[in-house]
Amino acid sequence: MNPEKAAEVVEKDGDTQPHAKKAIVISILALTLAFASLGSTKTTKILTVNNIQISNTQTIYEFRILRQLVLSTTVDLLSSELADAGSNKSANISAKSAKSMNEIIGRYEKQIQSIEKDDGRDDDKQDLQAKLNDLKDIIHNAKAKNERFEYAEAALQIAIVLVSASIIATGAFLFWGGVGLGLIGLILTINGYWLFF
Repeated sequence: MNPEKAAEVVEKDGDTQPHAKKAIVISILALTLAFASLGSTKTTKILTVNNIQISNTQTIYEFRILRQLVLSTTVDLLSSELADAGSNKSANISAKSAKSMNEIIGRYEKQIQSIEKDDGRDDDKQDLQAKLNDLKDIIHNAKAKNERFEYAEAALQIAIVLVSASIIATGAFLFWGGVGLGLIGLILTINGYWLFF
């Protein structure tokens, strides 16, 4: 083909490399897919770590509740025995035993209060409940982000397939369908990082 005919073909077709734009679009879609995959991997790690932490914190919290219940039950039993001994003169509880029981009751009541709230430690029930609430918020947020990233990955993968198929097929609907899905994937990826909606 001589140069004049080649120039006419270029003017007629408008581009010497008709697939260059599609290759650029595929590259942009692949780059966006990489960011979506990165975000998905990060949120999956966050979910795993925080699920372990919430399980451990929940176990400690339940142990505190159980200990508080045992101490409360013991205090109630000892108080009941003292009350019975006070009302029934024939009971065999000496003044020394009664004093000892009152000391035990006082000590257990202090322990019950320190399990509920103690400024000297960071694992009382109120602190554990606050920690559980924070972990639940982190998990909820990470699940929402992960969902966006998963949808973004699916949309971007389909978009890459459609744009790639448009290189072989002559229909423009494959290319524009892929571009449309790619834009949706891009929006979902951005939303996965910042959770606009």
